[in-house]
Amino acid sequence: MNMTQPSCRLYSWVKKSFWLSFVLLILVGCGGKGPESEAELAVQGFLSGDISHDGRYAAVGSIHHGGSLWDVAKKERLFDWNHAAGEKSLIRATSISGDGALAATSVEDTIVLWETATGKSAAFWKAPARILSVKLSWDGRYALLGMSNRSAMYFDMKAGSRVFTFDHQAEVRSVDLSDDGLWGITGADDLTAKVWNLKNGKQVQQFNHQNQIKTVAISSKGKYGFTTSQREDSIIWDLKSGEPVLKLPNRYTNFTVAGFSADEGKLLLGTFQGALSVIALPSGTVESTWQASPRKAYGGASSKAVIAAVFSSKKPGAVIALMTDGMLQEFAK
Repeated sequence: MNMTQPSCRLYSWVKKSFWLSFVLLILVGCGGKGPESEAELAVQGFLSGDISHDGRYAAVGSIHHGGSLWDVAKKERLFDWNHAAGEKSLIRATSISGDGALAATSVEDTIVLWETATGKSAAFWKAPARILSVKLSWDGRYALLGMSNRSAMYFDMKAGSRVFTFDHQAEVRSVDLSDDGLWGITGADDLTAKVWNLKNGKQVQQFNHQNQIKTVAISSKGKYGFTTSQREDSIIWDLKSGEPVLKLPNRYTNFTVAGFSADEGKLLLGTFQGALSVIALPSGTVESTWQASPRKAYGGASSKAVIAAVFSSKKPGAVIALMTDGMLQEFAK
């Protein structure tokens, strides 16, 4: 029996884990380059936000001024979006469809579908419970809703009807859909993340953590999944086998945003401390790191947690991100 090969694999894994730990510690310590450009989209900060896949639009729910859609390149407000006339809605979950044509905003148990070209509302629906997270399908026809009633719902936004209900044992905090519309992932306070077949509604994988699941993501064709919770390793999973592909030491930071590249070869991560990084898959090589700049050193609007981030479609290697302090920031490779 050859005992050398397993030892080499163990050494390689330990070395990789040490390197990732080192990089993440640098991120927490404000390492990495700062933003290439930035713009204020909200005076007091965001409750929620999303950026379109191509980086053209940003949909945000601000603390005091309701919802709005922005042109990212021009840094220009296009439309104000609120759920009732004369009010500034507290929009706590937003999503833009993959093709950028539609956006969804939620307030408590209501969800509105908007046209990004005209700013007009296309549908208004009421969910069975308070909506905590939302993800629109590529064409905006369907939405996966994470809710406070210990379930997620796959919802037909055109027909206004439930397609499937996915059960958990606690509130569902994070959801995501594959771009091909075949797979969904849900993460909940019951310490589990589950992967679902969207054609038949059946569960295909379950990933267990020791703490509440805060952020989940799934790659464009369902090759990889990502799960993270507080004070334990974040994991990139092979969704076919259900086995870990890579473990990211996560003892010192909280990943608030995760998104895979269209070719499923990279993972973009954002943290509560405003750090962003790009990790190559499956090697785990950290290709880029950045650190967001807070608008203020302390007090109101001083937080710089990442609430949305995408790869730039115009600048290779660059990313665009929204921060809780109300800032849109762009980072160059």
